[in-house]
Amino acid sequence: MKIAVTLAGLSQGVIYVIVGIFFIWLVKRVDDWRTKEFDDDVHIDDGNLAVGLRRAGLYLGIAIALSGAMGGASKGFLLDLIQLLIDGLIITGFMFSSRFINDFIMLGNINNDEECVKVIIKPDGTQVIGNSAVGMVEAGMFVATGFILHGSISGTGGTFVQGIASAILFFILGQLALLIFGFLYELITPFNVRNEIKSNNLSAGIGLGGILIALGIILMASISGPFTGWGNDVLSFGIYAVYGIVMLLIFKTVVDKLLLPTTNMATEVKEDRNVAALIVVVSAINAVAIIIAFSM
Repeated sequence: MKIAVTLAGLSQGVIYVIVGIFFIWLVKRVDDWRTKEFDDDVHIDDGNLAVGLRRAGLYLGIAIALSGAMGGASKGFLLDLIQLLIDGLIITGFMFSSRFINDFIMLGNINNDEECVKVIIKPDGTQVIGNSAVGMVEAGMFVATGFILHGSISGTGGTFVQGIASAILFFILGQLALLIFGFLYELITPFNVRNEIKSNNLSAGIGLGGILIALGIILMASISGPFTGWGNDVLSFGIYAVYGIVMLLIFKTVVDKLLLPTTNMATEVKEDRNVAALIVVVSAINAVAIIIAFSM
């Protein structure tokens, strides 16, 4: 009997995987249509890192968000499947809304599409196609949004309408928190982050995109859980958002001192454009974010 239940669960799991793959394919088709002035697949085949990064972030963000929709107590396979399809469509709309926010606010005055396919002259005189720093920030925004949607959709309690309304509300609040954090990050950074990103400094893109992901992880933890009332949930989110932002800014400095004892992030980004150093530091910051998320 237990084996039969296990096999039935695995069969249903295969259906969920197929649905997940469908939505990954769907966002690819939507993004292909949105950027029909150039062929993303050709750019990826030609090794355009910027386009590859933004697509990777989009696919990961969708999967992270969908995993939240697949969690929670079951209401029966058919109802769960219908709910997953509805959530998937909502998530798709949110992901592209996030991209719009990233393009026009987070990286204001930078056209992501143009930057990701334009010809860039490197300091040594060689040419490269695509601004990989912009692609990295967009990827970070997608993944961070995926974590926020995971938290807002995975909560239990409330009616179906309340669930949809909650997802919309916390998507908006989450995007606002990311924008505020991005502004504070730029404010405390001793160089012009946007100028470095526009000049195709990948290490600067990793720094901003990676720390946005870290905040997304913390915000996911603050949103997850049963619905307890609008006022209480919004207040709780606000408290945890402020807590997460403060903790990340503090631990960014701590990690900087511990992992880069003979230098600092500003030097590695501005002067050395050291991608390896930023990957290490940002990974450590995300590791701290995971610990913060599970400690709340």
